[in-house]
Amino acid sequence: DPQSIRYVKSQPWPFPQSTMLGFTAKADHTQPLHIDTNELVSAEWFHRSTVLQATNVKGSTMQHDVAKAALQQNPSLDLLIPPKGIIARNLIDHWLSLSPPKHQT
Repeated sequence: DPQSIRYVKSQPWPFPQSTMLGFTAKADHTQPLHIDTNELVSAEWFHRSTVLQATNVKGSTMQHDVAKAALQQNPSLDLLIPPKGIIARNLIDHWLSLSPPKHQT
């Protein structure tokens, strides 16, 4: 829904004089995801409870040993998310702080 686009946060990007911008928008989870395969390998919808479970992983999941240990400790873990302080994680935490839509639990 283009009317639902909202700015959340920005952070410096490692390219000279660049900024990464973080936005949220409402999406229709019943529609297929269309991704730019030059940018992403895959994309999926995740239930709120799955994302909440992923926030319990301690350490930087961007480090292979931390990610591997997390998956060994909890083989049912469906998702690893970036650590705090990264814009992607800020967007996830922002989304989790919102009241869930009525169709979700």
